[in-house]
Amino acid sequence: MKLLGEVYKEKVLTLPQNKRKRFEIPLNSGVTKIENDIFGWRLFYRKLGRKKELPIECRSEDEARYIKLFMELFATEVYIPKDDEYLRTVLEELEELKLKTDNVLNNYLQSLLRKSHREKLKFMVYKEVLGEPVSE
Repeated sequence: MKLLGEVYKEKVLTLPQNKRKRFEIPLNSGVTKIENDIFGWRLFYRKLGRKKELPIECRSEDEARYIKLFMELFATEVYIPKDDEYLRTVLEELEELKLKTDNVLNNYLQSLLRKSHREKLKFMVYKEVLGEPVSE
């Protein structure tokens, strides 16, 4: 099974600069919802320690789901393919891999009693599957 980071590097980071855009992911305590309104698609999240939800404007539902996926993986920045069809195919593969990763991870998380330990393990595993160095 390929890791999320391998698919991301292979399918997104190899794209030419003019076919992708860089997006800095804000520090957050989680995505609350994705909404479509008259202004387009919005991804709502909360900043760490805040109760107010903040929106991120997205060009499509797929882009909102793509950003949400990387927010859940604790990424700090991500490159997004500009082509919507290509984004959709990459997103499907990434979501499938994340689901498999979460299923395996949840089996191990159940054995940890402390929430802080569960969160730390989750963070470390996600960094590992993204191919980012983990610092303790």
